[in-house]
Amino acid sequence: MNLELRSRGVRVTRELREHVEKRLHFALGRFADRLHRIRVDLQDVNGPRGGEDVGVRIRAEIHPGGVLIVDELRECPFSAVASASDRIGQSVARRMKRVVTRRRRRSA
Repeated sequence: MNLELRSRGVRVTRELREHVEKRLHFALGRFADRLHRIRVDLQDVNGPRGGEDVGVRIRAEIHPGGVLIVDELRECPFSAVASASDRIGQSVARRMKRVVTRRRRRSA
């Protein structure tokens, strides 16, 4: 699983990087052979004003099945990554289930 982490306005500490890797491995590890690339974008949405200001976008390129994107907005980057990781894991699982179902229908 090729993981790319980008940041704009959010300081990526070692702890945050490890958190991203751990959460994505937990959510997507079973699909690693079908995932070409995972891109995580962290962005400070509201600038220096505070409030709900960390946006996370996870983009998963899967084969077969195309591209899935999940967006999350939270105050804390750790909780945003956790929520987005859970959601992308569920989305990939649904997509893989559809692909398997279609293959079975075609071969029947």
